[in-house]
Amino acid sequence: MKTPLILAAATAVLLTACGTVQTSNSGAAPRASASASGAMYCWKRNLADAGGNLICNWEASSRDACKSIGNVSPLSKGAVSGAPRDAGRCENGEYLVAVTTR
Repeated sequence: MKTPLILAAATAVLLTACGTVQTSNSGAAPRASASASGAMYCWKRNLADAGGNLICNWEASSRDACKSIGNVSPLSKGAVSGAPRDAGRCENGEYLVAVTTR
């Protein structure tokens, strides 16, 4: 009896997580795009290539990325120099990637 409840709860969590992709029609820039020139970090398992964007839980520091709850946002490929590179591992076991922003 507990298995269907656990499955239902897991499905709800996944659907909620999928619904957190930041989209905005208000003209406000996504948090990841607001970063000045430097580096942006995210969990390697969250990184996805979506045409002209890299989708991930982008943060301005590796420390913040390690603490991230997984909210994903787009980062324009035009705003980065080169491909994502390995950036170490968090205490929670998540591997990080980093990109250099222009």
